[in-house]
Amino acid sequence: CYRQAHFLGAALASVAEQTHRVLDVVVVDDGSPDDVAGVVARHAGVRLVRQPNRGLAAARNTGLRSARGSYVTF
Repeated sequence: CYRQAHFLGAALASVAEQTHRVLDVVVVDDGSPDDVAGVVARHAGVRLVRQPNRGLAAARNTGLRSARGSYVTF
């Protein structure tokens, strides 16, 4: 997430509404200046990984390394 915290709450709420209950949700804060941590804190079970801003590809790679599930989607 980089400068998109205003969309993050809705995205996490959508994930929470899924019928499949075994989810590993990881949000990568790619050095965003907005309140990514505050949004994540309102959603139980979501893990936040922070890194300096390195761009989309690096953020996705960080998310992949942090994921514990069998399947990944962005």
